[in-house]
Amino acid sequence: MNSVQSCVVGSKVRPFQLHAVSPHLQPKQIQSEDYQGRWLALIFYPHDFSFVCPTELTGFSAEKSQFDQLNCELLGVSIDSLETHSQWLQTPANEGGVEGLRFPLASDPQGALCKYYGVWREADDLPNRGLFLIDPEGTLRFAASYDLSVGRNVQDVLRVLDALQAGGLCPANWKRADGVLDTASLLKSGRVLGHYRIVRELGLGAFGQVFEADDLRLERKVALKVISKQDDQTEKQVLREARSAAGINHPNVCTIYSADLIDTLPTIVMEYIDGCSLADMIGTGFDHRQFRRIASHIALGLAAAHEKGIVHGDLKPANILLRGGDEPVIVDFGLARSYRQIGVVTRTSSDNAPQFPVTTKTDVATESKESELDLDETIVLDSNPIAPATISADDSNGISGTPAYMSPEQARGAQLSAASDIFSLGLIFVEMLCGESVMRDMTALEIISALWKTDFVESLTEQIPQEFRSDLLDLFAMEPGKRPSAKEVSRRMAEQN
Repeated sequence: MNSVQSCVVGSKVRPFQLHAVSPHLQPKQIQSEDYQGRWLALIFYPHDFSFVCPTELTGFSAEKSQFDQLNCELLGVSIDSLETHSQWLQTPANEGGVEGLRFPLASDPQGALCKYYGVWREADDLPNRGLFLIDPEGTLRFAASYDLSVGRNVQDVLRVLDALQAGGLCPANWKRADGVLDTASLLKSGRVLGHYRIVRELGLGAFGQVFEADDLRLERKVALKVISKQDDQTEKQVLREARSAAGINHPNVCTIYSADLIDTLPTIVMEYIDGCSLADMIGTGFDHRQFRRIASHIALGLAAAHEKGIVHGDLKPANILLRGGDEPVIVDFGLARSYRQIGVVTRTSSDNAPQFPVTTKTDVATESKESELDLDETIVLDSNPIAPATISADDSNGISGTPAYMSPEQARGAQLSAASDIFSLGLIFVEMLCGESVMRDMTALEIISALWKTDFVESLTEQIPQEFRSDLLDLFAMEPGKRPSAKEVSRRMAEQN
């Protein structure tokens, strides 16, 4: 073992192997793999038969049931031999022993493990009292070193362990009854999250918050998307899909720098784009040349994603930003489909609530009444009584997407594909040309039902201006396999530009 301290909170700890004595006085070999899937409290102490140590270890032993409830094992470590440990475990408390101790004591005679954890006192060749909490994945989550003259507070160790498992940020003197901090109210201008200083909020919705921030390490402006705390599986899925989208490298796709937990919060760090959304521009109108150029570039970005095997699943004007006012950048790849899955239609985002870095800020309500649902809001619908459904391109679990931009297969809950994005792209293009959505007079649920019908889908094509019918007609093909690729759409749009 390296004698130089190299273990810091937040890092993976090195595997270890020690000889130990069990509470039943049986010698055994203990290794870090034995604790896989459970928390481990490593309790370093200087010597058996000393004055303070027996009070500490018996104090931990008395609360063993509470540690068990928190899925945490206890392991005492000193430089004493196994023989000394055995004698101490058989000595009554009134004689300075720890008879009845309910966890094993390990021997680290050369102090190798003590040195790795940074509790070794070179001056007198003894370890300080050290307390280290290691999570089930082998990451060090808490570290403390105490002077030899001061014993540890077992209840405070339990409090810290409980806080680490609370799933949020815990203030000073935290107790379980307090709950975790409401990060939505704390993430304000000037706050620092990891190495990002928040400048201002850009968007707020049930999915979480988006902020303009300064990267203090790389000295650049970024956008932070802090995902609302939901179940652990959903958070991991969101981050997994964001990491997949990070592999897309194209000027018409928003660059994702990282997707991970920052200060316990699931956070996606993205390119900051100073510009409004396409949704904000549609009402102003586009001339034919401008339309073809923007449409071609949107399709190019989409083609880059499809080449990586990534389906957007919620393509709409609000998810297309205009860098510099006219260069389209697609955002939110694979994310809108991953939010909380529930049994009713629930608002998760809105065209009026920017989900990525734009220059406007709008608060969004989070009602879940079907009658009040807008057709341009992203929905997730679980337990569909009519058809199986998908929450993402890979997992079947509920209809998701924005009704006004759904493909027929998306409305049926079928597997999404690149062709699903092409149908959505067609709806966006027609809206750009007409100045309003072709679904403007329908409710969300009416759209979902209507998209199952071939005659309704065919009626949508009547909205296409004559000049563009040959280019856009097959984007609306009922059968996904008959729709063109994004690359082909881009070629058509650019051909006459």
